[in-house]
Amino acid sequence: MITFKVVERDNEAVVLILCDDKLIAVIHRHEEGVRLVSQYYDGVQSEPGLPPSVIIKFSEGLRRAKGT
Repeated sequence: MITFKVVERDNEAVVLILCDDKLIAVIHRHEEGVRLVSQYYDGVQSEPGLPPSVIIKFSEGLRRAKGT
């Protein structure tokens, strides 16, 4: 299960993304929006509509690392 945790790093709030308590990504502030950093990042799927949205995909390697 994916969970989120807000923590303070270098005087800035960041969001940790965890999957079954394993850190899989970090979201940072960026001058043009937000930056998602992850070794498991596998792409983005845009969803049209109002409001528009995106789905962040994580790689198959994450599932293998979890043993599933």
